[in-house]
Amino acid sequence: MLRRAQLITPLLSKRSGGRPVRCVNTRQNDFYSAHPQNYRYVKVSFTKDGVITGVDENVISDGGAPGKRARAPMGGASGSFSPFNTTKCTNLRVTGARAYTSSAKTTGSQTSPFDWDSKTVAFQIIADKLDVDMLDIALRNVHGPDSQSDPRIPPSLAECIEKGRKLMNWQWHRSGTKKLSDGRMHGQSFRYALSPRHAMAPYTATVTIQGDNKVYVPLKGPWIGIYAADACALVVAEELGAKIEDVILLYDNKAIFTPVGGGSEGTSAAAWVIKEAAVACKKTLLELAAGSSSFKCRPEELDTRDTMVYLKSDPSKEFPFGKFIADEGFNDHDKDITATFFGRPPATTWNERGLVLDVMNASFCEVAVDTETGQIEVTKYVVACDPGKVLRMTSFEGQLHQAMFFSQGSLSEEMIYDKATGVKLSTNMLEYKKAGIMDFGPIETAAVETRSHNAAYGASGISHCMAAPMLPVCAVANAIDKWIPPPVTPDKVLRALGKA
Repeated sequence: MLRRAQLITPLLSKRSGGRPVRCVNTRQNDFYSAHPQNYRYVKVSFTKDGVITGVDENVISDGGAPGKRARAPMGGASGSFSPFNTTKCTNLRVTGARAYTSSAKTTGSQTSPFDWDSKTVAFQIIADKLDVDMLDIALRNVHGPDSQSDPRIPPSLAECIEKGRKLMNWQWHRSGTKKLSDGRMHGQSFRYALSPRHAMAPYTATVTIQGDNKVYVPLKGPWIGIYAADACALVVAEELGAKIEDVILLYDNKAIFTPVGGGSEGTSAAAWVIKEAAVACKKTLLELAAGSSSFKCRPEELDTRDTMVYLKSDPSKEFPFGKFIADEGFNDHDKDITATFFGRPPATTWNERGLVLDVMNASFCEVAVDTETGQIEVTKYVVACDPGKVLRMTSFEGQLHQAMFFSQGSLSEEMIYDKATGVKLSTNMLEYKKAGIMDFGPIETAAVETRSHNAAYGASGISHCMAAPMLPVCAVANAIDKWIPPPVTPDKVLRALGKA
C-alpha cells in the first residue's frame, strides 16, 4: 500500500494545481505483512560440553489485521523453519499461535525467514554458562552438509568462520568482563546462517548476435542495487567468449526478461537462465562459422575469444562474430544469431529447512558501550560469506553491507503506537530512527566460493539470510551482561544497569 501511495501522490498533487498531497493508510492496511513481529519463548537443554540435547520453542506471531491475508513468519506452529534444524539436535518441539492486530510491527528493516537469531542467543548463553568460546559451541552443534546425522562440519561454514575470526581478531570473553582502555565495555557477537536463495520464478532470456559484431540482451528494469543485469552481462560475455564492452544490455519495455526476482535471485537464478541462452547461442554461432567459407571445418574445431571465432589448431586464423551474419557466401540473406531459453535452476536447499547445509555464511559484530551514558558504538562488522560463486563483486559486497544496515536497526528502529487508539506515531524518518552511514564503523567482507549451489557456476543468493537484527543486541549483552529487548537505546542500557 505504501509503494502504491508513493506512485499516486505526485499525480494527485499535479491534478490539484501543485498543492502537496499526503496519502495515509488505514489501520488495517498500515503494516508490513512480509515480516511481522514474533515472540519466541525457547527452552534449551545442553550437556556440560555445550552440545544441545533438546529444544522447546513456543512462537507467538503477529498476524496483522484480520481479513487482510496477513502472513505469519515462517517457522510458526509447524517449526519447519526452526533455526535449530541446523544443529544435530533432533529432540525439537515447536508450538505456536497467531495474534491478530492492526499493526504487525517489526523490529529491524528486514528479518530472516529462518529466524536464526533465537539459535544465536542460545549459543551465546551456553557459551557464557560454560565459559567456552561461542564459535566452538556453534561448531560442536552444527550438523554436516548432508543431514542432521552427518557428523562433519560443513566445509563452507568452517572456511567462513576461519576467515571471519581472523578479520575480527576474535578473542572470546565472557559477558561483562572486558573493559577497553577508554573505560567503555567491549562486546562481540557471532552468527551463522545458510546462504541459499529460492528459485521460485522462471525466466525467459534471449541472446542475439548481430552483424555489427555486438551481442544484445533485451531486458526491462527495474535497475536496483544488486545490478543483476550487469551480472547477467558478465555471464553472457564469459559463455560466448565476448568482450564485456561488446555485450549490450538493450532496455526495452516490451522485453520479457526481467532479472530481478526476489532479492538476489535476480543475480543467481536469472544468470543461470541467461547462461543457458548464451550456451545455445554460441553453439549456433560455431555451427554457422564451421560451415562458412572462412573455415570449412567441424564446429568442435572452433572456439571463441574477444568476440572472435578462431581455429583451435591455428589460433591466428580468427574472424569477428558479425562476419558470419553478413557473409554473403554463407547466407543469401542477413540473419541474426539468436537463442532463447526458458526455465529456472534446479531446486535449492532453501526448501530443506536447514536439514542440508551447503553454502553458508558467518557474521560478526563488535561494540563499545559507555556505561555512564548508555551510548553504543558499533566499532566493526565482519561478514564472511559463501555465495557459491561471486558473479559481480560489487553486488556481493553491496548485499552484505545492506544486511548489516538492516541488522543495526535493532539499536534504534521502533514503531510506536498510541495505546488508546492504535494509531502509529513514528510515521517518518525523523521519528523512526533508522541508522545512517555515520552510525557505522567499518564493514569488512570476505568471499568464500565453494561453487556448491544451484545457480550459474554454482552460485547462490545471499540477501534474505544475512539480515541479523539480534547481532548488535547480542554484542551489547556480551559487553554489559544484560539482555535488553530491541531497540537497544541508551536509556534502556542505563535502566538495565540500574542507573536510570
